[in-house]
Amino acid sequence: MKSLFTTGLILLSVSYLIACSTTDQQSDSQVRNEIQNQLDKCVKAVESKNIELYMDLIPESFVIYDESGEIINREKQREYTLRDWSIIDRTLSNKYTADSIKISGDSAIVFTSQRWERLMFRRDGKTTDTVLTTQKHIEVWKKTTKGWLNFDIKELGGQIFINGKEYKN
Repeated sequence: MKSLFTTGLILLSVSYLIACSTTDQQSDSQVRNEIQNQLDKCVKAVESKNIELYMDLIPESFVIYDESGEIINREKQREYTLRDWSIIDRTLSNKYTADSIKISGDSAIVFTSQRWERLMFRRDGKTTDTVLTTQKHIEVWKKTTKGWLNFDIKELGGQIFINGKEYKN
């Protein structure tokens, strides 16, 4: 009887420990929602050209591997972002979506898509063109003390349209 009681106590303790450890883990939908909230903050930063908010979403070890093979670190991203924003009159629409997520502990692989339409100045600084870009990414996100942050982006390709006509570089 004593061994049955001890076995029951052990099983109860193990069940309790498992239950406690799983409450610390987030569900896939919770992680997806948190990451989508971060993507939405990024859209807000871009639309308002708020470099502080934008940079607050980017960790120190952030890297982009762009389609041309360039590796872009956090400071280079800041420089490129400010340069790009200087020739954007305004954003017409910007949608950045977490399409699928694979979670492993405090890391996630996220496939995203972005569709960004904006008015951009021509070289004369006055005339604008409507520019639409689409882009797919594979991104590495990690849970940090600041929440889920995007540490690594690989561009998978997209299209550019200027005034409704596809642009080929």
